[in-house]
Amino acid sequence: GLVRSEMCIRDTLTDGPTIALRRKADRVDRPTDGTLHVLDYKTGGTTAYRGLSAEDPHQGGRRLQLAVYAQAARQHTAEPDAPVRAEYWFTSAKGRFAKLGYEVDAELLSQVSDATTTIVNSIESGLFAPHPKPHDTSPFIECHACDPDGLGTTEVLRHWERKLEAPPLQPYLELIAPPAQRDAP
Repeated sequence: GLVRSEMCIRDTLTDGPTIALRRKADRVDRPTDGTLHVLDYKTGGTTAYRGLSAEDPHQGGRRLQLAVYAQAARQHTAEPDAPVRAEYWFTSAKGRFAKLGYEVDAELLSQVSDATTTIVNSIESGLFAPHPKPHDTSPFIECHACDPDGLGTTEVLRHWERKLEAPPLQPYLELIAPPAQRDAP
């Protein structure tokens, strides 16, 4: 297989611009059926990835990695139409050695491209609002922009809640909404 191969991908966003990304996939294999199998190793648990599937491949814009690796593997092998299966492989007892992922097809890539476009357009327009989760007792900081000093997110959460009705924030709010809310008419 192609292991720890650095890949650079140029991705054209939904509205036309191109962005360049450079990453290293932990593992890319090619079984005898010709499918590219992209694996990203994770040593922790699966809780933060619950619900990851072809129906919700980017989880509100937070999980773009597998689709990006899939496209990079296609570009690296010069096979833009190769079938790809991309997965996180939880390589510990804590993660129960589970694999979570999906087949990467045109519909899935369209969803991820739309999410990436929303993120890039938001950043380019100056909108990069930290959105902390409601308070929890975890000692781990999930959003360093939300809790840079590790003392809590109360003030940032208050600012976030005050901005929820701002029109420029609406495309981003649609992106991060749970799948049922994103698909509702």
